Amino acid sequence: MSWQDEIRANRKAKAEAARLDEAARTGNEIALMKAAGEMARADREQDAKLTAEAKATADAIRDKRRGERKAKWAKVTGFARSHVVDGLIYGIALVSFVMAAPAMSGYGEDVYRSPLGGFLPLITELGMWAFAIAVLVSRLKAPDRPVWGFQAGVWVFGALAFVSNAAHGWSRGVDAALIMGVVSVAGVIAHQLAIATPPRSKAQRAADKLAAARVAKTNAAARAALKAAAAQIDAEGNARLTYVPGTFEVRRFRRLVAVTPDLDIVGPPDALDVELAKLLGSGQPDPDPGPGGGIATDPAPPHRHTDPVGDDLPGPGRPQPQRTARTTTSGKRSKPVPKPGRDAHFEALRTRFDEAVAAGDIDPDTTSIYKIAKKLRCGKTLAKRLKHDRDDTQG
Repeated sequence: MSWQDEIRANRKAKAEAARLDEAARTGNEIALMKAAGEMARADREQDAKLTAEAKATADAIRDKRRGERKAKWAKVTGFARSHVVDGLIYGIALVSFVMAAPAMSGYGEDVYRSPLGGFLPLITELGMWAFAIAVLVSRLKAPDRPVWGFQAGVWVFGALAFVSNAAHGWSRGVDAALIMGVVSVAGVIAHQLAIATPPRSKAQRAADKLAAARVAKTNAAARAALKAAAAQIDAEGNARLTYVPGTFEVRRFRRLVAVTPDLDIVGPPDALDVELAKLLGSGQPDPDPGPGGGIATDPAPPHRHTDPVGDDLPGPGRPQPQRTARTTTSGKRSKPVPKPGRDAHFEALRTRFDEAVAAGDIDPDTTSIYKIAKKLRCGKTLAKRLKHDRDDTQG
């Protein structure tokens, strides 16, 4: 091989090596480009994922804030709708105070010749408003407590504010005095009429009247029971009030009238009660008492009220017993004489009285008339008559 062929072979080998190097370099570049593309795609996917999550989080936060704003606005609008009257009235009150307070402040400085006179609205304006708010708070927290004292304070300080503002405007004429006086009390008057004393329905007024009447009657009964209570005194001088349990009606002058148990029966009488009433009313003995004899019964008195400390009184709806009066030789009218129906009732009481004396429940020599009336559940007059008749019989 000549030297030219050798040079040619070397060139060819160098060219091949260069070509192989170029191919290797190109493959590496392609691999790097592919890797870079994969990394870029992964980064894009990660960025898209993070962006979606961030967007979802931002949307959730935005929706939450929007819901909170809607809830707050709904609460505000609901409060405003439910307090439309309050808003209007307090608006009038605010305008009244803003117009009257500065005028009274300047008037106070002129009257007292001192800057301290500027505190005059604290008495004329805030004074009546303090009592007005006291009325409202008292009715909300303690509805059963009376508020007439607070209301009196409202009207007293309102009159003071009206007179003070009217005196301030009097120098400019009657119309100015009247307007300034009315403006000063307009807010508190509207507050007392619309808010502190809200209107009630007819059913509420009827229920309140019924409750007040119930409380009044209960208190009257309690006072009457206290008045009629007896005092029990022990050996050491300690007193204790004792009451007679039962059902009573409250009469005039706090007087209790006992109601007989018969008045509590509702409905038609039983057939046995009718037969017993006929038998006892006729005064005839039981035609068939049965073995062992009959059962002694007292004729039941008619439906009537008995006063444990007074005369026997007929019950409601029953006519008064007829009585006849006799005139004595002195011209004075004696006590009325009862009719036979009354005598039958007295004879029944006499039988019960004799039985109580025989049983030892009543000692006619030592027992008082009041205790006899209480034992027999009759009036004091009948008890006195029973005792006198027994004394006359024993004598």
